[in-house]
Amino acid sequence: MTILAQKDLIKMEEYYYWSGYKEWIPFPKKLRKKLIEVYGNDPLPYTWTEQDIHEGSRKIIMEFFKA
Repeated sequence: MTILAQKDLIKMEEYYYWSGYKEWIPFPKKLRKKLIEVYGNDPLPYTWTEQDIHEGSRKIIMEFFKA
């Protein structure tokens, strides 16, 4: 059972900072809220894997900053 926690968001911010997206850091509150809403709880009766969270979060983040 894997969910997205605040410490995971900090790691994501660090990752994007060191990947060259320095202007994205810190993530806006609206984006943080969206990520926690989607991946902060288990979608019972299913569960998230780390890969699900990583890939899904990446898509949400890229879409957020694309606009």
